Amino acid sequence: MTKKLGFVRCILCDIDGTLYYRGNVIPNAVETVSYLQKSGYKIVFLTNTDSRPPKEILEILLKFGFSVKSGDLFTPIIAIKEFLSQFPNKKSYFLVSERVKSEFKTFPQVTEDELPDFVVISDFSDDWRIERLNDAFKYVLKGAKLIGSQGNRYFLDQDGNPKIDTGALVRMVADAAHIKPIILGKPNSDYFKLALKKIDVDTNEVIIIGDDIESDIQGAENAGIKGILVKTGKGQKKFQKNYNSKIEPFLTLNSFSELRNLL
Repeated sequence: MTKKLGFVRCILCDIDGTLYYRGNVIPNAVETVSYLQKSGYKIVFLTNTDSRPPKEILEILLKFGFSVKSGDLFTPIIAIKEFLSQFPNKKSYFLVSERVKSEFKTFPQVTEDELPDFVVISDFSDDWRIERLNDAFKYVLKGAKLIGSQGNRYFLDQDGNPKIDTGALVRMVADAAHIKPIILGKPNSDYFKLALKKIDVDTNEVIIIGDDIESDIQGAENAGIKGILVKTGKGQKKFQKNYNSKIEPFLTLNSFSELRNLL
């Protein structure tokens, strides 16, 4: 029996692996996004990409031909900035890439002799020095709260090869310090709720579509939202052995373009 989605107003749509993969647009993804937008569906482009500033992700989507505005995009970097804005007088240590560092230039940061209130770990693959990660660990041991940009264990690079992602490094620091981190990306339910809060939509009127059974589908379940898995990107059969087989999507589609017929 075919499962029914029910009334849908908003689609939380993953980007990399769902709309494009290895530098190429998923066939008919641009046309499907356009059709859904014209049909009245609100699409929020929701990603775990923390290696680029939001404006660069927006530029990639526009270059591929997707109709998207800055307000339609939600990333871990945006979520972290919104979180830290609640604590204007608290200082942070940012373990992030050089290209993302400018996003946090207006936030108070520690000098070498200070103890931060927050340690923020995002993608820092442009400078993998273990000393940087160890500094973050020492701050957390001394009481700083650990903020991770997302919870992915690994990602697929431009050639489709798996590489360790931010979530794995955040968990390593958290386990070593014996603390629970604050994750401001998928699969944390708060990340989805923050995205929905910006557009004032209830969870029962939303679906999530993505290629990652853990960050997208488990994240959807964590937030009480129906999750649809696509068999592109990480959703390909060859990657499924890397995942918890007990996580069940509400529906599975071959690709994003099939969502047009479903809705």
